[in-house]
Amino acid sequence: MEFIRTIASNSIVCIVFLVSAFIYGLVLPFCWGNNPMDYRGTLSHLCEHHKPFFWIWAFLTGGCFLFNAEHMFIKVGYSNRFLDVLLILAVLGMFVIAATLEHSIENWNPTRVVHWTGTILYIVCIALAVLLFFLLNLNVRGFKVLAGIMVFIIVGFIVWFVKLGRSAVIEMIPIASVEIMMFVVNFTPLVQAS
Repeated sequence: MEFIRTIASNSIVCIVFLVSAFIYGLVLPFCWGNNPMDYRGTLSHLCEHHKPFFWIWAFLTGGCFLFNAEHMFIKVGYSNRFLDVLLILAVLGMFVIAATLEHSIENWNPTRVVHWTGTILYIVCIALAVLLFFLLNLNVRGFKVLAGIMVFIIVGFIVWFVKLGRSAVIEMIPIASVEIMMFVVNFTPLVQAS
C-alpha cells in the first residue's frame, strides 16, 4: 500500500487520472450510437465488441478512485487499513467486470454471475470507502456536507436501480458525482482539516 500512497501523494498524477476518468466516463456511453438510457446501454454491454475501450475506462476509473481516495486520506492525515482494503477490492471488482464482458444476459450463467459479483464488489467497496472516510473524519470542514451528499448518491442509485433498472446513466451519474467530490476535497480549499 505504501507504493500506492507514494503515487497518490503526487497531485499531478491524481488530477490527470481524475480529469481523464471524468471526461472518458461521460463520453464513452454515447459512442457507437449507444442509448445510455436503455437497459442494454450499460458500459459493459456497449463494450462487448469494443473491449479495449472498456479496459481503458476500467484503468482510468480504477486509478482515479484508488489514487484520489488515497490522496484524500493523505490530505487530512488519515490512515485506515480497512479503507485501503476496500479500495483495492473495488479495483479488483472493476477488473473482474472487464474480464467478463462477453456473457449472455438472457440467463444467470456462471460468467454473468461473476460479472455481477465484480460489479457489486466495485460499487459497494467504493461507496463504503468514501462514505466511511467522510464519517470517520467529520471534524474536517465540509465532510458533514460531503457525507450527506454521499448518502444521497447511494440512496438515489438504489432507488433508480430498483425503479428504472440498469443503464449507462445509472453508472455515469454516481461515478461522476464522486469524482467531483474527490476534486473538491483534493484540489480546492473548501475542505480542510481543522
